[in-house]
Amino acid sequence: MKKLLFSLFILGAIYSSAQEIDIKKGKILLDKKEIGLVDGKKRVYTFSDLQNKPLFSIKYNLESLPNGEVRKWYTITDLSTNESNEFITEELGSSLSLEKNTVKTFTEGEYKIFKTSGVDQEVIKQLVSTNKKDYTADFKAELEAIKKLEADALKITGENSINVDKKGNIISTKNNENKFIGTIKISKNGYANTYEIVENNGLIVGKWSDNTLVLDNGKKFSLKESTNPLANPTAPLSKENDFLNTMVGYALLEGYTLENQLYNKKLEQKNNAIQENQEAVENQINENKLNSSNLYDVPGYLIDEKGNKVVGKLSINFEGVKQGIKEGNVQELPENMGKSVFVKALNEKGKEKSTRYKSNTGANFCTDTGECYIGLKTIGNAFNAVGNIMSLSADFSYFYKILSENKGYLILEEPASNKLYLKIPQQEKALYLGNSNDDKLENNFNEYIKCNLNFADFDLKTVDGLKTLIEKHQTSCK
Repeated sequence: MKKLLFSLFILGAIYSSAQEIDIKKGKILLDKKEIGLVDGKKRVYTFSDLQNKPLFSIKYNLESLPNGEVRKWYTITDLSTNESNEFITEELGSSLSLEKNTVKTFTEGEYKIFKTSGVDQEVIKQLVSTNKKDYTADFKAELEAIKKLEADALKITGENSINVDKKGNIISTKNNENKFIGTIKISKNGYANTYEIVENNGLIVGKWSDNTLVLDNGKKFSLKESTNPLANPTAPLSKENDFLNTMVGYALLEGYTLENQLYNKKLEQKNNAIQENQEAVENQINENKLNSSNLYDVPGYLIDEKGNKVVGKLSINFEGVKQGIKEGNVQELPENMGKSVFVKALNEKGKEKSTRYKSNTGANFCTDTGECYIGLKTIGNAFNAVGNIMSLSADFSYFYKILSENKGYLILEEPASNKLYLKIPQQEKALYLGNSNDDKLENNFNEYIKCNLNFADFDLKTVDGLKTLIEKHQTSCK
């Protein structure tokens, strides 16, 4: 019930705010009350008071542009001073009488000149003296600009000897040739037509619909459709065909030469994009390399399984450098990560040669900056190291970075993940310490140490904790 009463209240407010407007024999009636007189000729209306004294005039301006667009504005003149001003405002009313609609616009619209008390002359004086506009001049300037643009479009087609025939073929007769450089295609949707400017290869240069031509580059041109042989096969090739030639001219003004120009341009853009993408990929890979744990031609030396020392440039991949990079179907296989180190050294002939050394041989190497690595197998998690996760062989060894060395005791790190390992002199393999399962880690610890040490007494997750364990093992386990 409350909702119904509220709705009735709203409707009542709407009807009460709307005024009854009528014009009878030149008299303006507001809510059946005479407030003034009106005399109208050719969209110019002169308004007077009830004593027939002219007060002001309103001119309704309605002009069309060559491209089919329409401009509307009002000119108000104070007849006591002949001062005028122009306005664009919402047109109210749905009557067939423009005179009545004009009165309604300036009664209930933005500018309220007509009131039940009569014509508000103060409103008129304020309107003509403030915020001056000249929409008439603006229209003339816009009209001339459009005419010039359409003339330029037809001029450029003429200068290039380009014309559209009755079938929509775009023909160039420059240099006495009769070259087909494109076509204009029409499609119908009910009463509306759509036109497309198409190159020889089928690429669409521009599309026209609803009095607007949109080119491939996004540029828009307003253009009114006129009679032409594509829409009406009986239409002659004459001035009326300017619509089709103007469309082509707008494309020429924007730099389109038709034939295969757009195709070649897009092909060039595609190739440039591919090159830019390749450069971006290479830059990203180079950045990833710099931020990785990998070594690339780093000066140092290697000791092989026979104890031979090889001095040269060291290279080894501990982690991939193409993560997050879309580069076709090329992927990095992790099976060799951390398993092979390559040493570039000079041979007997003085030429640089690269030799591969595997982690399962027990080789170790150091950089000139003092970082050392050793190839070992592990206990506790054979599949932990990156190179072991997807290994297709039974080789579960890996090159680990040596963080600390003390009388055969080694604290090791997997470079890519920073996970810790422990190597004691009594064991050939290293113990993996990154297991999150404490029970499993304790069992592995007891089996590996083979000494009466309490697992819970040591912090196996830090280097300092491991050094404490090593000191205890050296003194208690022999």
